[in-house]
Order: sequence, then structure tokens, then C-alpha cells
Amino acid sequence: MRDLLRLGKPLFVLWLLTFTMRLAAHEFWIEPLSYRLTAGENLLAQLKVGQHFKGDTQAYLPANIQRLQITVGGHSADVSSRIGDIPAINQTTAADGLVLLSLVSNFYTLEYKEPGLFEKFLAYEGLDGILAEHRRRGLPPSGFKEAYQRFAKSLVQVGEGGGDDRLLGLGFEWLLETNPYRAADNRIQARLYWRGVPLAAAQARLFTRRNGQIEETLLTTDEAGRVWFSPTPGSELLLNAVQMQQPSAKFPAPAGSAWISYWTTITFALP
Repeated sequence: MRDLLRLGKPLFVLWLLTFTMRLAAHEFWIEPLSYRLTAGENLLAQLKVGQHFKGDTQAYLPANIQRLQITVGGHSADVSSRIGDIPAINQTTAADGLVLLSLVSNFYTLEYKEPGLFEKFLAYEGLDGILAEHRRRGLPPSGFKEAYQRFAKSLVQVGEGGGDDRLLGLGFEWLLETNPYRAADNRIQARLYWRGVPLAAAQARLFTRRNGQIEETLLTTDEAGRVWFSPTPGSELLLNAVQMQQPSAKFPAPAGSAWISYWTTITFALP
């Protein structure tokens, strides 16, 4: 793939961009090929988009990404990838400890072309209150555009070193208050933050993958923005949440967008 790009294949790059923009369905997440590494090993991780913890792999396209970083301890650095890379993340790990991968996407847009689709989406994501506001604003049931932005994190354990998840200023962000790689049991605590403030009464979905089987659990954050769950050891997990806002000076969006949805995910494994 890199050889093709070095030879200057603009049509190939255009195909990648078009293919990526078509993959607008639901969850977006960072999926490491391995969640536990030894120091010095390469950390390989894919960007995935799809539903129910099943999806398509995306190539690294910097035009679609606002920020892609790796954080170790208190230090964050941009991931060094090249256009078209699959997997999108390929970084050498030099020290033991908990490694955080994070991504903030640029804005995308989609159009609701059929009546009923917007209502189904809102019901699925627990955002029913948006529908009343949609009607109050006199917006049509179809033929309008929604902008959306994605925020993703992933936790990888390198060696036997410690460390904790931390807020990275993603705007919409999960914080694991339990390090799953050093937990004494399988009780995991996570907290959802919106603009740096804990978000209460928000719907979340937990996807648990083990031995090729995927289970889905619906959660709601408490008054402090927290959820708790106890997955089976040996599982890979994806935690997802969605929020929606009306475009404004505070929430800028591409011209012509009636709404903006914000998506946040975090992936990790429980040994």
C-alpha cells in the first residue's frame, strides 16, 4: 500500500477517502491487535467503524482526523502514521505501564433521506427528548443533515508497570476509574465526561467480546456520571455513548447541519 502511494496514485487515495466517508454507521473505536505487550514491542491498532463491536477497518487518512495521540504517564505525543496505513497505528513501546491511545475526528455529515430513520436513531441511543425539540424547531421528518464527530480511546498494558487512565481533553470522553489490567477482581468502574464535567443520566452501551461471542448491555450513568459492570475475565470490551446538540456558536458545525451528534468510545481488555 505504501508503495502505491509513493508512486502517486491519486485515484487510490480518492477511493480510500470515499470508502471511509461511506462508513458512517454507529460506533467508531480503536482496536489494538493485542491489549498486552512487552516493552519494545510494536503497538498495532486499527481504526474500526461499525455496529455491535463488528466493523470495517479504516486506513489512516489525516484529512479525517483532528488529533491522534499516544499517552504514556503524563506525556502525550502525536502518532506517527502515513496516509493509507493499515493498521493506522504502529508505534514502538519503550517503557512499561499503561498506554492510552486517543483520537478526535473531524466533522462528518449525513442526510436523513427517509422519514422515521431519525426517530429510530434517537430511540436506540436514548435521545428521545431531541425529537420534541426537532419538531418545536419546525424541522422536517426527513431531508435534513446531521453533523457528527467521534472521540475514541483505548487502553493497552505494556509489561508489568502501573498507571491509570486520565482525562485527555477529548470533549466527550470515558474515564476508566479501574485499571482493568491490575484490578483485584472483575468489578470495573467508568465515568462519562462531557466538556470536562461528569454526565449524569446518559445512556451507554457495553459490548463484551469473548471467544468470538459478543454480548451487549445497556447502562445508564448515575448522578456522578458513573457506570459499573463485571465482565468475564478474558474479555475484550467496548463502551459507547452518544450525545446530540443544536449547532450554535458554542457547538459549531458544518453549514446546513440541523443537529450535531457526538460519539465516544473506550476499548480495553480484562485479562
